Amino acid sequence: MLKPVDVAVMLYLLVHQRESFAQMSAMLGISKSTAHDAVVRLERAGLVHRLAQAGPRVAQGPALEFLLFGVPYAFAPETVPRARGVLTGLAAPGASVDAETPEGLLMVWPSRLGNIPGIGIKPLVPAAPDTALRDPVLYRLLALVDALRMGDVREREYARRAMRAAFDGART
Repeated sequence: MLKPVDVAVMLYLLVHQRESFAQMSAMLGISKSTAHDAVVRLERAGLVHRLAQAGPRVAQGPALEFLLFGVPYAFAPETVPRARGVLTGLAAPGASVDAETPEGLLMVWPSRLGNIPGIGIKPLVPAAPDTALRDPVLYRLLALVDALRMGDVREREYARRAMRAAFDGART
């Protein structure tokens, strides 16, 4: 059975194709064994392929389909009504060109690293706010997943288009 951390690992593998489990675990704030176990679950689910010399690779078609249509149901967001933290969803930097959401409705990952008020959404991995500071590409993808998980119809459709574009960019 897949876990929320597996989605973050899959996105990490999409962005950082040739990095080690140690680098992955440091960026995502998880242990190396957790990262390895996530890859094993992703492989079993057909979302990642293991290649002998190149390491794990995202199976882009199935992975994209799962992100767009499975993740919102499999990993429904846990929320708190008011929190201060790091922006996520379409309000995150680089996630949307028209995030005109009123401040009270912004989605945030509750964290001491941010001071923006909004609806708190538990991130897929606890270190997501830290990741946001260190890896803007991975941050954008994690934020788009939150828009898929919690956004309204318009936000989910925008996030789907943006996620498809990110996967198309990873193929080149």
